[in-house]
Amino acid sequence: MVRESFDIHFIIEKFPAILSALPVTLEITAVTLVLGWLLGLLVAWGKVSGSGWLKKFLGILTDIIRGIPTVVLLYIVYFGLPKLINVSNWSKISFVVLALMIELGTTSSEMFRSAYNSIQKGQLEAAHALGYTEIQKFFHIIVPQGLAVILPNLGSAVLSIIQATALVYTLGIFDILGKARQLDTNVSHVKTFEMYFSVAIIYWALAVLIQFIFSRLEKQMRKESVQ
Repeated sequence: MVRESFDIHFIIEKFPAILSALPVTLEITAVTLVLGWLLGLLVAWGKVSGSGWLKKFLGILTDIIRGIPTVVLLYIVYFGLPKLINVSNWSKISFVVLALMIELGTTSSEMFRSAYNSIQKGQLEAAHALGYTEIQKFFHIIVPQGLAVILPNLGSAVLSIIQATALVYTLGIFDILGKARQLDTNVSHVKTFEMYFSVAIIYWALAVLIQFIFSRLEKQMRKESVQ
């Protein structure tokens, strides 16, 4: 095998092209987080307030989804859903978001349930006695206290979804990794390491940014709790 040197000039030349696919990764991440956490709140509500059979069903469903690798779930949704309903007008990104939303929603439900259980029941009873509606209790008591408990886990969830988007290239979507693989194919796969190295830099930068944002949020919430 001929030893090839590391081509930094190739990375500098192609890096802007790879970076141009970043909006696709961020779009999938943002939509998945919004829909996935909304689903997670609904599932958590069912686990806390639902009937016995509903709690058992949601618990089993969560265990099942947890046991399926993300890429397998992605394929199940992409190839299985068209057998059940008409999805001819769906984009590939829609399948990706649905698969990641299901995974995030079921797994984050445990996080939301734990946050709710951490709230002292006396506070909820006091709010009820003061005439708070369910919506007022949710936004004035449950959200502020629960958010303080799960904020580090929310940061980890964001990172997990960003990393999971690296699998969407398997469906032919040109995210960061998909774009890098396309560029590598154009040069007959002689710059594969450089391409993956470039992708790693972008994902690392995103991870640093997310960690910084959530670290500042945690510090801000600690300051507000002390005041």
